[in-house]
Amino acid sequence: MRVNKQTGEKKPFPSEHIILEAENMATTEICRQEHPEPFHKFKMLKDHFLLFVIEGTHIVQIGENRYTVQAGEMMLIKKGTYTEFIKTGNPNNRHIYESVSFSLKKDILIDFVKLLEIEGNKLPQNKVQDVIVYPYGLRLQSFLTSLKPYFDDNEEVKLGLFKLKILELLYDLSQSNPQFMQQLMALNQHEPSDLLTTMEAHYLQPHSISDLAFISGRSLSSFRREFEAIFHTTPAKWIQEKRLQKARELFVTTQLSIAEVCYTLGYANVSHFSRLYKSHFGENPSETKSHKN
Repeated sequence: MRVNKQTGEKKPFPSEHIILEAENMATTEICRQEHPEPFHKFKMLKDHFLLFVIEGTHIVQIGENRYTVQAGEMMLIKKGTYTEFIKTGNPNNRHIYESVSFSLKKDILIDFVKLLEIEGNKLPQNKVQDVIVYPYGLRLQSFLTSLKPYFDDNEEVKLGLFKLKILELLYDLSQSNPQFMQQLMALNQHEPSDLLTTMEAHYLQPHSISDLAFISGRSLSSFRREFEAIFHTTPAKWIQEKRLQKARELFVTTQLSIAEVCYTLGYANVSHFSRLYKSHFGENPSETKSHKN
């Protein structure tokens, strides 16, 4: 188990960004910083993500859906989700933002499922909503406070004790909120998603082929093999064609410039994008735009 601390003691407000890592179990992160302006971060979640906001506001953008988590609220997001996190400090308290988050690995969920099975709980049979924002009460506030010694202690933290703390958290949440328990248990029922659905949802985002394989619930080799059997092309070629088709649509239906369309579709170089476009459609982007007029 490793503790990683980043502090800013020279600032008027001492910022903290502390990470506690337990291999094959969970990563816990305490963030306490000043954010007078919104702070944006894009992230593809490799593990299930449990977030508690203590101060300020945390906006989570997932595709076209936006969720706002205020102080005293929490949310659970399943792994394989591409997110944009936007953190904003409390303007009434020195623009302070504070949160505690947990990246939950498979092994800790398996142990938790075993704990619930002892009490006769069953996995949910119906589809469970993927993302829900919940309030959390004083009991959980006290629990989050009780984690501080694990970060502050200079001695090696005992893995077994930390594991019990994580299981305690999951148990308390599931007992106080049956809807959360259903959402948490559904995480253990991950099945490979439909490839077309996955690709349609993510082809405009800056994912590698490995990322897309992970999101779809497949190994990289299985992803490539199944994709080419269904679409008779490679994932990279499919993505390029879909992006170029989207570019043509944007040129015809919007006032966006060539550069704006280029960057919107994930290309970094306008000249390269224009060459690909002309090779595919037989005309330059500017010629397509002129047709509209």
